[in-house]
Amino acid sequence: MSWILDEEVLAVIAAIVIVASIFAIVQLINSGRVVEPFSELGILGPNMKIGDYPKEVIAGFPFKLYLYLGNHEGKSVYYRILIKLGNKTSIINETTPLNSTPIMEVRRILTHNSTCIYPLDITLYTPGINKRLIIEMWVYNETTKSFTYYGRWNQLWLNITSSGAIGYQKFQEIPSEIDSLLTQGFLAVRKAESSGGNISEMVSLLNEAIEYAQKGEYTKASSLINKSISLEQEVSRIGIENRNKQLNLSIITLSVIFIGSISLYSYLRKDIWILWSKLKSRYIVKLNSRINKSENLIQNKIQELIHSNKRITVNELISNSKNFGIKSNESAKELFKMIKNKLVILEDPSPPKNFSHYIFSIYSLDFWIILALLSLTIISIYFSSFLLILYLRYILGSLFVLFLPGYSLIEFLYPKKEELMPLERLALSIGLSLALVPLIGLLLNYTPFGIRLDPIVFSLTFLTFFFMLIASYRKYLYLKLSIESKRIENKKTRRLT
Repeated sequence: MSWILDEEVLAVIAAIVIVASIFAIVQLINSGRVVEPFSELGILGPNMKIGDYPKEVIAGFPFKLYLYLGNHEGKSVYYRILIKLGNKTSIINETTPLNSTPIMEVRRILTHNSTCIYPLDITLYTPGINKRLIIEMWVYNETTKSFTYYGRWNQLWLNITSSGAIGYQKFQEIPSEIDSLLTQGFLAVRKAESSGGNISEMVSLLNEAIEYAQKGEYTKASSLINKSISLEQEVSRIGIENRNKQLNLSIITLSVIFIGSISLYSYLRKDIWILWSKLKSRYIVKLNSRINKSENLIQNKIQELIHSNKRITVNELISNSKNFGIKSNESAKELFKMIKNKLVILEDPSPPKNFSHYIFSIYSLDFWIILALLSLTIISIYFSSFLLILYLRYILGSLFVLFLPGYSLIEFLYPKKEELMPLERLALSIGLSLALVPLIGLLLNYTPFGIRLDPIVFSLTFLTFFFMLIASYRKYLYLKLSIESKRIENKKTRRLT
């Protein structure tokens, strides 16, 4: 991965990190906001599926349907679903509800991003052909303090055959006292929710109270509602404390990432060369040709040192440079540039003899770095209960999806570092990742596994690991071929001399 030490690459990576940090801060500020709020209303058949609806029912005999509700409004919503009976001439649209007395109602309080499926046991007593079973959605409006028509409705066409049974459509409304108490409970939920509190218990108590109220057990309903209301103060207090803690921790974490990125960039520009020279310390430095004088005094001095010492190692070269007042990081950086420009070459005194030695040597450092990133990503995905690990997952997950698949493929296709420029490798790694990941999702969609977290994580991990392993083997073959070529060339030189 020596290409990543290129100054242009480092500058691009730093720019990407800065932009990503700014984007993360904006996302943090806008967290919890819903751009396009909406609610879902649906009718499911007797088998809890879309379709298989009854087309004909018998008057006086119940039949079963299921009501589907979904809340994506960005806040908790108090729903009131009215079930009415109409005919072909009945008027209902997005602005006008059906002008008819309800035969049944369902009430539910749902938190944001939650859904529920509610069983409906419906009995119709009026025979007729082409009747319309209308299901309307009403929501509680906190401004008007009343339920308002939401504009969402579903219908089911039915033929109701006569059975001779005598009955009537009964609709029992919740008494105004309980209804008012339920409203207070919902407003308490909204207050606690706006404070950032965990309202799940309050909502659960209110929905249980609605069930009792619709059964006529008003004492139990009142008790549960009052219990829910009493929780509001404590839930709000804890919510405010947790929100402040999370906000402060988020700001600190993002600041650390931002400052750390800038500091890391500064370090990479200066001291990373020393680390690189230590990794290559035992390698022998040789001139690729005769001494090439240049305006760079450090490079001239390095060439003189190499020329005067036939088998000088990288470590010895860096140490001897200090005698001429050249700092270690400067000499290491210039040596790297000279290798990049092919003014000098590095020769491994003990190259790996087989692939097993190669894979566990410094030659495969990029393979082990990628493997470590994959392992850390998997750990952060499945152990993200802590906020710090959650932010680590954002960083590693971005690399996991947007860089590693493409990088492994580029390494597999172009194992020789001179085949592509450093910036080309970076750009192609990102571009190919953006192409590979959707293709993997498309393939998974046609398998029994589907597009789910576990199959996606496994597929991307396996693909990246496979490409890197094959890339390492191809690099080993090129290294083996290069060593063999040098050995043959050295034999010819000896014969000539």
